[in-house]
This record gives sequence, structure tokens and C-alpha cells, in this order.
Amino acid sequence: MKPLALPERFCLLCALVALHLIFAQAACAGGPAITTGLGYKPMVQQLCAAYAAQTGMQPTEMYSGNIGQIIEQARAGSSVSIIVSEKASLQESGLAFAAYKPLGEAVLVLAWRKGLHLASPQDLNRPEFARIGYPDAKAAIYGRAAVAFMKGNNLFEPLKPRLSMLATVPQVFSYLVSGDLDAAFVNEAVARKQGDSLGGWMEVRDGYTPLLLVAGVVAGQDNNAEVRSFLQFLNTPEAQRILAGNGLRPVHAAE
Repeated sequence: MKPLALPERFCLLCALVALHLIFAQAACAGGPAITTGLGYKPMVQQLCAAYAAQTGMQPTEMYSGNIGQIIEQARAGSSVSIIVSEKASLQESGLAFAAYKPLGEAVLVLAWRKGLHLASPQDLNRPEFARIGYPDAKAAIYGRAAVAFMKGNNLFEPLKPRLSMLATVPQVFSYLVSGDLDAAFVNEAVARKQGDSLGGWMEVRDGYTPLLLVAGVVAGQDNNAEVRSFLQFLNTPEAQRILAGNGLRPVHAAE
């Protein structure tokens, strides 16, 4: 095995130091340690800010990529206590969870760049939609939903030469806004927040398993007073307003 060059060793050391500092911060903070995939980072940031304003306890926020990467970090021993993501993804991750607090139903969105228009998803077959993006289908919930939708509607194979899979929802969206993609599958939160930079977007509600977003409590953290306090905050009108503002529909599922 070829030894690492000095710059590579330095970068690796910096990454390890940064990771150690994040974990140390989580261990010492007064509030719970919370994370989510980058697609829902703005929503979780809003929730944490509102919680801190109400309680005076600031959660430790840990953001580092898509949900697959977050699960691996949690499995490796990060200090995270709550992971916000889609319930089925957490259940299938192999990571043990003590409870799932329902937050709302998320909806897949098909968006297109300025200068183009879609009347229906079938319009993706038109030649002007030469570059179509979606998030990582193995690690991002909206990537899995996008692939399921395209396969269920006989779009995946015909569009395959034009499809580009990127790492996260924010990356897909940035490529769409820059014009490097003509259309893309993203979440409603980012479409709502930055819709002015798009040609348009539509909800895609059928053809994939419903996306129930939850706050998953990592096993061993359920008796933590700060965790229980944050879960109670999620029932407040302020928290519900934030969730609705990020495109989540109310659900009536058992916790």
C-alpha cells in the first residue's frame, strides 16, 4: 500500500481533529445533539433556534452529508441523540433507535430550470430535458423516492442516458439553478424556499412509499432529559409552524 503524502496526511489529521471537536461539543452542550441530512438542514436549524429561544438550551447541531453518511458516523460512535429523517430509512439502517417522533409526511418534488416548462412528469421525455438529476438513491430518501417513481411510471429506462445521480438534495438543486440540469427531483422545502430561482415545480405524490419524516431517538438516549424536552417542544405551535413551512403535512401516526 502506497504511504500517504504529507499533504494527504495533513488533510486526514485535520478531518479527524474536526470530527473530535464536533463529538466533544456534543458531549458538553446543554441541549441534545441533533442531526439530519443536508436536504433538511435549514428546517432543523430553525427548530433548534426556536427551541433555544424558548428554553435557553442550545442543541448541538451536527451536519455532515446525506443520511447514509450520518448513520455510519452514528454507528462509529458520534454523540448524536436525535436523527431527523424518513422513518423507513432509519428502521432499515441497522442502527438501534428507542423511539420515533412523527414530524410529518414529506413529498417528492419535480422541478425544472428557468426557460423550460413541465405539464406532467411524462414531459421529461421531451428532448429539451437533456439533463435530469436526482439525489443518491442509496443514501438519500428523495433519491430512493425519485427512482421508485421513475420506475413505476416507465420513465427510468427511457431517461437513463440523461440521468445524473448526485450526492445530496442541495447539490442537485444548485446544479438545477445554475443551468447544469434541466430538471431534477428534490424536496418541497428547498423548492418552497428558493422557488424564484426555478422555472417551476410540481408535487409528485404517487409511485413511491410515503415519506414519513420522524425524529429518531438513538437507543440509550431516550431517558435523557434534554432529549425528552426537545421532543415535547416538537408538539408546540411554533414547531408545527416550522414543520409546515418546510412542506411537511400533518400525520396521525403512532410514535
